[in-house]
Amino acid sequence: MKLSIIVCVYNEINTIEKILEKIDNTKLPFEIEKEIIIIDNNSTDGTRELLNSLIESDKYKIIFQKKNYGKGNSIIKGINNATGNLTVFQDADLEYEPNNYSKLIDYLNKNNLDAVFGSRIKHHQDHFYYKLNRLAVINLTKIINFLFKGSFTDVATNHKLIKTNVLKGLNLKSKGFNLDFEISLKLLKYGYNCGEIPIKYFPRTYKEGKKINFLDAIKSLFVIFYFYFKS
Repeated sequence: MKLSIIVCVYNEINTIEKILEKIDNTKLPFEIEKEIIIIDNNSTDGTRELLNSLIESDKYKIIFQKKNYGKGNSIIKGINNATGNLTVFQDADLEYEPNNYSKLIDYLNKNNLDAVFGSRIKHHQDHFYYKLNRLAVINLTKIINFLFKGSFTDVATNHKLIKTNVLKGLNLKSKGFNLDFEISLKLLKYGYNCGEIPIKYFPRTYKEGKKINFLDAIKSLFVIFYFYFKS
């Protein structure tokens, strides 16, 4: 059994070494092997140079994009290169803890699921730093649930664990942050078994490098309705 961990990176010089250390030290159940795929989206702050120094290591599969094509594009590139039985996404900042992987895997296996999301909303603490972000996540999730008959609470979460063969069959198109919404609605649209568990979340501020914004919410809404009407 192998877990492919897709790490999307763009200008994360302050956190990339720490998150890779956390991933390396994370214990997985059932002696599952890790495949760590790092996609650098043409960083300009020294991240690219640091990753270049790790190329000789056999711990990582590192792919450098020639320009900033968007986070969704990086994830799709990672999915295309994944060889594990399961795939999980991991941001290169420190908002999501890699120790969630084991909980996600256990829940997926025990409930015979195709995908399991780590929900920030479902956790008893409210981890969202910005109320508008929280409101956008909740309402976009509700729209997806209504249109595609789902029961998600947090479709925008980065910690999605999905069977790799399922991911590869979704024919994903979105190039930006809206890929999270395309993945979620397609899992529902195509009838896959999905679940959620609560996870802790440690949000950073825009001053600290947070990149998602209001325009991303508008693009995500467009994606939802596009795929609803597309046969």
